[in-house]
Amino acid sequence: MTPPLSRRPAIRWELLERHLEEAEFLWTQWERGLWDSALTLEDVAGGDEGRLHAHLDALVVAGAPAAQRFLLPALESEEPALVAASAWTLLAAEDSNWRGHLLQRMEDAPEAIAPGVLRALELSGRTEFQAWVLQVLPRQAPALQAGLLRVLRLQHVSASAVLGGLDVEAEPALHAEALRAAAFAPGTVADTLLARGLEHTLPAVRDAALETGLLLGSRAAWEQARRRATSREPVPRAALLALAVAGESRDSQTLVGRLADPEAREEVLWALGFSGRLAAAEALLPLLQDESLGALAAESFAAITGLPLAPPHLLPEPPPEDEEEEPETPVEDLRELLPRPLAPPGRVDGKAVERWWTSVRGGFAAEGRYLRGALLTVDRLASALEGESMRRRPGLAWELAMRSGGALCVETRLWTSAQRQQARALASLRPEVLTRGWSRLVSR
Repeated sequence: MTPPLSRRPAIRWELLERHLEEAEFLWTQWERGLWDSALTLEDVAGGDEGRLHAHLDALVVAGAPAAQRFLLPALESEEPALVAASAWTLLAAEDSNWRGHLLQRMEDAPEAIAPGVLRALELSGRTEFQAWVLQVLPRQAPALQAGLLRVLRLQHVSASAVLGGLDVEAEPALHAEALRAAAFAPGTVADTLLARGLEHTLPAVRDAALETGLLLGSRAAWEQARRRATSREPVPRAALLALAVAGESRDSQTLVGRLADPEAREEVLWALGFSGRLAAAEALLPLLQDESLGALAAESFAAITGLPLAPPHLLPEPPPEDEEEEPETPVEDLRELLPRPLAPPGRVDGKAVERWWTSVRGGFAAEGRYLRGALLTVDRLASALEGESMRRRPGLAWELAMRSGGALCVETRLWTSAQRQQARALASLRPEVLTRGWSRLVSR
């Protein structure tokens, strides 16, 4: 029985307001943590994410009164984290259906509101929203259609029912997202989109087609990745990674050769660290002496060999002599498939690393693949997805998706609980899959 109004507990508005303020702050912190070099999955799950959920859950429990007083007005904000936290809470509501309101707000102010609401949809665990997204997507503007396709893709939902009716040429972002969504569409739909996308004149569209083609085992995509790697034109991060982990020896030689290209060397250094090959480690070794590239080379070298990134191999940088502020870290586009290369702080003692390498090199074989000095196995990969830094996990997840033809995708931008659920599928991966070259990954 509902208690009389006089007996209902008073709503503590100041407490609910505090929950929303904390949720906004922690949402920003959590997003940054998903690509943080210093954090692991457990650090994120037991840290900012756990605290964030506590505040979000409190707002959900507060129900419609909190929505009316705080969450709906917050959708007018230009702060993406505040919009996202408010939208997620509204989507999780058990006493009201706010989907129509959220859609209307996105349509009215797409540039300001849509990114936050779309991010909330990506993270929503309510599967009934997937059918709703498919239903409303066709009648939206192209930019909003692109965002809704991304929502479906991150939740591994096929958008084949709507892909054929989209005017993808109306908006490059829509065309790119349609190509990425094709990874979860039937083969005929994907093949049609890929054939056109790989030859498109716009780099954003062509790169999205290349990523999806590599994921699905397209021979044309592999050939284009190889061609672009040797032509000195920009190569998508995912393509460099694919060539590093599954290319033939000539592909490795191509990547090592591109270290001479100032525009590509950091990206190539990062990709080589995922190869796990002895030849890649030996190619990285001379670069440890490079003042500008040494720390990034050491990061990749350590990922293969297990080199401890600590004294005497990596020494702390001396404090700057002047009082000038450190340059701000560039803001990353968190919608990217993979994070950019980032060197660990410190200065490499190349001689100390060489002495260490001389003592352990005999334990590495040319034909093996290694991760932190141990042979790469399915169990080792599963452990790495749990224990490697958040910045390196997307590269490992990309290789896993590519080697499984898109069947085993761990979406590293979702809640950690969702990531762990997706990672359980590794148990079905056959060990030999981790050493297959590109020719055995081609399926279309």
